Amino acid sequence: MKLYFFILICMVFSCKNHTNSIKQSSCNDIYEIQYDKSKKYLLSKKEKDKNYFIIYIENNFNDKLKININKKIIFDKQVITNNQKPDDYSERIIYKMDGNDKNIMNLQSELNKACIEIPLDKKYRIIYLFYYQNKFIVRFSNQIRIN
Repeated sequence: MKLYFFILICMVFSCKNHTNSIKQSSCNDIYEIQYDKSKKYLLSKKEKDKNYFIIYIENNFNDKLKININKKIIFDKQVITNNQKPDDYSERIIYKMDGNDKNIMNLQSELNKACIEIPLDKKYRIIYLFYYQNKFIVRFSNQIRIN
């Protein structure tokens, strides 16, 4: 009985900083969603109350990317990331929300012929985009990027 209790406590208070889930996009591509639960370097309440998302394009993007939010193009250009230094990012996009209750991000990759469509969660104001092992990874966070 003590062993079960110990395992339960370990599961509840685990050190895992984010949760993952694998999804399939409307264009049949597999992608991963992560929700960062870390408490380090968080955006202040004042910053979270502002009406914007910050999108960082991270490692393994050597492609032409097109990003739409609510069918409005916010980014459309070639991205070359520095895969030798994963802490370097090549692009940062600041998107000011337009008052819609739902914000849907559509991401299309020209070279990899991949796409995803995902609702944005207003509880998380920072979005990190990765391309790893032939799939997109979208990490929602409130953790400020510290280089």
